[in-house]
Amino acid sequence: MDRLVGDLIPSAVQAAWGLSADDTASPLNGGGHRSVRVGDVVFKPVDDIVEATWCQECLSQLVPDRFRIAEPVRSLRGRWVESGWMASRWIEGVAGPDGHWGQLLETSARFHRSLSRVEPPPFLGQRTHRWAVADRAAWREVPLEWLPTTISRARILYELWEPLDLPAQVIHGDLSGNVLFGAGLMPAVIDFSPYWRPAAFADAVILMDGMLWFGGHAIVPLIPRTSTFSQLLVRAALFRLGALNERARTVDPACLDELPTFDQAIGWLTENIR
Repeated sequence: MDRLVGDLIPSAVQAAWGLSADDTASPLNGGGHRSVRVGDVVFKPVDDIVEATWCQECLSQLVPDRFRIAEPVRSLRGRWVESGWMASRWIEGVAGPDGHWGQLLETSARFHRSLSRVEPPPFLGQRTHRWAVADRAAWREVPLEWLPTTISRARILYELWEPLDLPAQVIHGDLSGNVLFGAGLMPAVIDFSPYWRPAAFADAVILMDGMLWFGGHAIVPLIPRTSTFSQLLVRAALFRLGALNERARTVDPACLDELPTFDQAIGWLTENIR
């Protein structure tokens, strides 16, 4: 239901982008239910100003190749972030990988080719949110405080874990639900989540998400049957399991109800790697 800008966006943010409090605004489901559309621009509060500023600058310089991005919008003062909010152009499409797995992987490849020469941002190693911590734990860069209900599953995955020597680059580490599709439209990449990992790890996360939360049947034929990609899948499973562990440990213990989905994925990995 449409509301007034003044009810949804702080006055300092309104002033930064030249909005009127009486303009019509629409709350959006995306962005953690915090995003607001005003005309053809979407406003969203950010959790990390440094990261959000870097992402907006990076996307502003990207040259899309058969994919779309939500074009970043500067404030009237030329800034990407003002008073903890950022803005991007509204972009058509519907999120959800079901029925689009092949197209999603193709978009991932194109998007990551466009990022291949981007230097790693310095803030990556300083992030402490649960996804960043889980990512580092998945690559055995830091230990994780595993819960009793998750550690048994993590041990199985770590038993499958072997070293990898692959070049890293900036990747989008959460593409599964952040690519929009629509009839007659090129796929659109949104909600950039940067990590410094091999490009194929982004695909492993996509396919692991398919196993965990989308039934898995449609994506199994798309999984590369190589030892290298198998190791990336192990890390992707640890990444998602670690993030769930941190969510349960610090915010929402009830989320451990999702653990049975990990048993299915871990079982598949065990049967197909050993």
